[in-house]
Amino acid sequence: MLRPTAKAVATAATALVLLAGCGGSDDKSSDAGAQGGGETPASTPSAPKVASFDPPKAFVTSSAFGVEPTKKDTQFTFAAGMVGQTTLISGLEGVSGRNIAAQGKAWFYPATELDTTETLDLSKPMGVQVDGKDVVAIAYIQNDKGNGTQKAKGQVVFQWIDAAEGTKVAEVIADLTPVFGPGGGADDVVSQAYDAATGQLVVGVSPYNGTGNGKTATVYADPKTQKASVIPALTPAGVLNGMIVGAKSGDGEGTGNGAVVIANGVTGKVTKQTPVGKDYLNPAGHGVKRAFLSGSQYGESGYTNVLYSVDIATGSMVQIPAQAADDSVNFTCLGDRANAVVCTGKDNNTKVEILGVDDSTGKKTWGYTKDAANRIIPDVTAAFHGIVYAQAEVQPVLMDAATGEDVKSASSTPSDTASPTAGSTPSEGATPSEGSTPSEGSASQGADPGSANGSDMSLFDGKMRSPVAVTQYGGTYLQDKIGSGFYTILIALTPTA
Repeated sequence: MLRPTAKAVATAATALVLLAGCGGSDDKSSDAGAQGGGETPASTPSAPKVASFDPPKAFVTSSAFGVEPTKKDTQFTFAAGMVGQTTLISGLEGVSGRNIAAQGKAWFYPATELDTTETLDLSKPMGVQVDGKDVVAIAYIQNDKGNGTQKAKGQVVFQWIDAAEGTKVAEVIADLTPVFGPGGGADDVVSQAYDAATGQLVVGVSPYNGTGNGKTATVYADPKTQKASVIPALTPAGVLNGMIVGAKSGDGEGTGNGAVVIANGVTGKVTKQTPVGKDYLNPAGHGVKRAFLSGSQYGESGYTNVLYSVDIATGSMVQIPAQAADDSVNFTCLGDRANAVVCTGKDNNTKVEILGVDDSTGKKTWGYTKDAANRIIPDVTAAFHGIVYAQAEVQPVLMDAATGEDVKSASSTPSDTASPTAGSTPSEGATPSEGSTPSEGSASQGADPGSANGSDMSLFDGKMRSPVAVTQYGGTYLQDKIGSGFYTILIALTPTA
């Protein structure tokens, strides 16, 4: 992938080869060299204002970064993200960031600096606030092979990284031994959730090699208290002020013993279980206030499918029956970080229903199925402050998160000017060498994002897609490689309306 700086590569002693691919600093550059990240470049105290629209309703492609192969990652382990003004790409080796307007240099923060620690899986990067700062939150499942006389163990490492500077804000390590036993561990992140206001995180981790009881465990961590807990036989869907909503999954078809669980992340104790009589119960996602679980039950007339909307603070629950008369339907939900949640129901890989939920009341506000006479169900990729971002059959689309209606957007092309940010207009034909280390001073106030920090706009295939991560400063998504030798291409989008 792209290397942020020569010093970062030496520090990591692996392929810290992670991408310089994304988000740098606002008006300062990374100080992550001392923390395992990049070199500290000169500050830019009077950097120009970065364009912002809350929420964005039109974008131009402003930069493209080729992500190179590493010894650990594949195209399936990379994820794009965005926190504040910083675009991100994460992988098994760590996460890197770059300012959307090329202010400052790219930074990289490693998943581990120890040769004895193997990273097996990771969460997607999440945007939270810690002490008023925009922070990148991420979790890694690792196998600690042992240090000194210490036995090998499975663990989850939570990191909170300053989005602008790439420096560590907090780190918490949760030992999985009490749940999965000596020598046991996990190798799959099956769900994740965050409390944006506190920075608290939860991940559901699945054990490997049949260790423990074979059930997913919930791992919780808090950046302020630096504490973690591990709760067995629970898959998390949401977290708020230390309280967790999750699923006790049923034991298979015909058992009907799934339950909605409320747990205290601080103590690691279950405080409430509500049986729902479903064979299958899975986390669907979360909003700011509510967590969502998708339940299915097989009976004489086929499957009954229900979406459960649970108030995290009180545990009160609203049931939303699925409208699609199909087989088992599994919902996934995305909150808009305000007051709306959009959920898509799938039967295997076929989209059969889409609906909106009010995050305050937990009630359905709109919806339609695949049988609608004049509408298709798009692929929902992100939601932000009242807008749903989705990919239709041939183009990106916007929907009103509160009503489900289409939102018109002024068409934009990669050559449009992204006002009011100085220097934010992408430059066609900027082609720095692949995988090269950016030179000193290559990213500073007024720099062109299309050519700064290793961006190569010739990698953009000309077909803009719906972003998978959005803030008021822009969005990101991963583009399939186009015969370039890269695993994937990180595309950064600047808002224009």
